[in-house]
Amino acid sequence: MKIDDVVKDTLGRWAEEATVPQGLADRALRRRRRNRVKAFAVMAGATATVVAAALTVPALVQGSGGESGVILAEGKLADDPAISLTGPPEVSADPDATPPTKLVATEKMAMYAYYTWDYEKISDTRQILKQTWYLYNPGTATYEKTPWAAVDVAAGGHVAVLEEPQARRVGLLGPGGQVRWIDLEQPASQLKWSPDGGKLLLVSYTANPNEQGVFDEDGSSREVVPVTRTGFSVVDVAGGQASFRPLPAGGDAWGRSVDLHWSDDGTLIWDWDTDSESSPPPRRFYDLEGRPHATPPNPADTGQEAGLSPSGRFSAIHSPDRSAIAAVRDTSSGVITPLKPVAGHWIEQAIAWSGDDHLITWACELKGSAGCEVSEFRNRLLLVSVDGRQAVPLTGFRENSQKPGSWEPLFARR
Repeated sequence: MKIDDVVKDTLGRWAEEATVPQGLADRALRRRRRNRVKAFAVMAGATATVVAAALTVPALVQGSGGESGVILAEGKLADDPAISLTGPPEVSADPDATPPTKLVATEKMAMYAYYTWDYEKISDTRQILKQTWYLYNPGTATYEKTPWAAVDVAAGGHVAVLEEPQARRVGLLGPGGQVRWIDLEQPASQLKWSPDGGKLLLVSYTANPNEQGVFDEDGSSREVVPVTRTGFSVVDVAGGQASFRPLPAGGDAWGRSVDLHWSDDGTLIWDWDTDSESSPPPRRFYDLEGRPHATPPNPADTGQEAGLSPSGRFSAIHSPDRSAIAAVRDTSSGVITPLKPVAGHWIEQAIAWSGDDHLITWACELKGSAGCEVSEFRNRLLLVSVDGRQAVPLTGFRENSQKPGSWEPLFARR
């Protein structure tokens, strides 16, 4: 059974219990497929004057806007004298805006950047998926449009960029807006910082990986555009050296197996073994020379993007309880806490940890047990306590995360 089948089956069972929005299984599966392709999009817009601004984030302030403040499951605000709170985290939020214009951050994490996405049709059957990147500028206290094709941010706010879809060099942003360029042996389209922020992983392809088939109304693609990985480069940031290693991969129609990721400790890289019949498919690990490597013990494949908490004490997982989609598991005791509806929100996905105490999640507006008020694709960023009982709105609601013009956040440790 493929991983898509497991996702559809699991969410389908929840839907039968009338605790998940009707049709969530099919829609979540479509979103999952599209997000595979969206991950490769690279292109952006105008001015370069904001690039240095993302290197630091100002001191956090209390959330602003009509919905700011910690909210409990009962829907009461934190300043209710009948409620006793034990030191809720300080946050900077923009709960009335989407995408946000003010800094979105917690005590441990910051949304240094976000991108919007859209399609440019180049024929009746082909289109290019584009991203437009915005970086936070402390000087103007807002997110500003950049000229970069791809962006990634390391812990502390260090920014790396590519200037075109198949870039011949990678840029490191510095104070004052200057860019330190490092030449690459092979053009690259994808970049990711290592966990320690000392290296960059860049992935190369035979052609622009952002080109894809035009989708029909039923979600099918008019043309399968081959996406072929040729290899990867590892950049030593301090030394300014880039080394290319061949690592071909075929990939399926959605490019699932061409993506490369860092291992948790940054000593290995991995991709998905999509030829496997198991669900989810196993990870294939390689050393930094591109040679196959044994799977390290207990890789953090938890089914939720947030994965393990910083200390490893908790992991974000798919909930076995049908009253929730996401859950928190204590890795030592095995105790699982489903993240049930809180403060009128249905938690859909855990995307990042803020320390060991809180999760940054996507959540939709709840309407009783029938699911989301409008759609699970109309959602906002929500900071949720590890026990699932407190929540802080971080942004306004995206109207539809699956439609062109929507936005995706990029968080990194402060």
